[in-house]
Amino acid sequence: MLKYAILSVSLITVMAGAMIAPAIASIAAAFPNASSFQISLLTSLHAGLVVPFSFISGYLVRYIPKKNILIVSLILYLIGGIGGSLSDSMWFMLATRVVLGISIGLMIPLSITLISDYYEGEERTRTLGLQSAATNLGGIIAIVVSGFLAAQGWRYSFLAYGLAILALVLVFFFLPRKAPAKSAEGEAEESNFDARVFLLAIYMILTFVVFFGIPSNMSLFLSEIDITNTVVNGIIIAICSVGGFAGGMSVAFFRRVLKSFFVPLQVVYMAIGFVLIAFLNQYIVLLGLGVLILGFGYGSTVPVIFDGATKITTGAARSMATAILVSSIYLGQFISPIVLDEISKIFGNGSVYYSYSVMALALVFVAILMFVERGLHFSGLKRWLARSSSKHALSEISASNARLQERVDTLANQLDEVRRQQHSDSREQISLLKNMQESISQKKEYDNKGSY
Repeated sequence: MLKYAILSVSLITVMAGAMIAPAIASIAAAFPNASSFQISLLTSLHAGLVVPFSFISGYLVRYIPKKNILIVSLILYLIGGIGGSLSDSMWFMLATRVVLGISIGLMIPLSITLISDYYEGEERTRTLGLQSAATNLGGIIAIVVSGFLAAQGWRYSFLAYGLAILALVLVFFFLPRKAPAKSAEGEAEESNFDARVFLLAIYMILTFVVFFGIPSNMSLFLSEIDITNTVVNGIIIAICSVGGFAGGMSVAFFRRVLKSFFVPLQVVYMAIGFVLIAFLNQYIVLLGLGVLILGFGYGSTVPVIFDGATKITTGAARSMATAILVSSIYLGQFISPIVLDEISKIFGNGSVYYSYSVMALALVFVAILMFVERGLHFSGLKRWLARSSSKHALSEISASNARLQERVDTLANQLDEVRRQQHSDSREQISLLKNMQESISQKKEYDNKGSY
């Protein structure tokens, strides 16, 4: 039940924005004085609060048990979610979205770090895959539940946030109050942050720039190829979530079987997906298959990135690393439409078709490079080049050591010469002092004889 408690948190976080999306038109009609900007904020305002409060969550775990933070976050989630149904003004509704964003920002890092706290090795990878699957499953549930409730009235759509009650019950009864990460002496685990997390963050940004081009631009792309049916649009986006769910569920198996070829194949999945979408879209089945494969690549990529971060960091630094990766997700989502639009303008006429086409070709190129690198590694050529480079480096080091040894020997000879000179000078000084002492002694004897 511990695993279900952790996964339930991931299930409800992704639903936040999509849950009321079908009711937006009804909400706009119920508040005719609200501006179009205020209406658009209903589905995006919470996302702006996720990034800062993810970092706050990473700071709070140093002093407050994660279970306590989760319970408070889930209560805020219920208040911010269901509270929207009680709104009698647009400002009150926007205030509830602020509360919702705060709760999600506090929860998301914990949903990842709790997995690293309680699971190790392949089990951790498998659970992170399940976490990714739960996130995509939440998106599917959001589409179905929100559509049904919105048909009953816009206020009913906010009741879907009540699913957080299940997560609250599971966390309250089955999540231990203290994290089990302890050292052998029973003290808190040392916190170490690895700068390689920033490289993983770049990888995460690029992943979401690629992936988020589907939900953000798919409706425009379908209209460009003369498909205007909104049902088809919804099905295509849902298929992407299904692919992400399958990728998350199978990530541990494929990572164990494919080993070092796993990451290159993730790029291949997304390349094949975009090739089918961009160049074979005249067949709706192949278009759907492309979206499914692309979603599979995304669903198997995200757990691997988070797994990498939890392996190279320890203690409270894991929460901070997770906060950085969560921020990268939202940054990737934010810049994805901008990047794809600029790519389309540079290489085409500004249409979504050209952005998808360029993305497909770029991913194919990257996939080829990654497989060439793997081929060089297994053919032994890479190792031979490495050995040649190592031999050259060793010869340079040996020559440098020889030159250094010559200088050391020269300095040693010079030091011996100085010592011999000093020794010779000392003997002369001692002889002189002895002669002076003898002269003084003789003078004293002479003076003594004269006194008699």
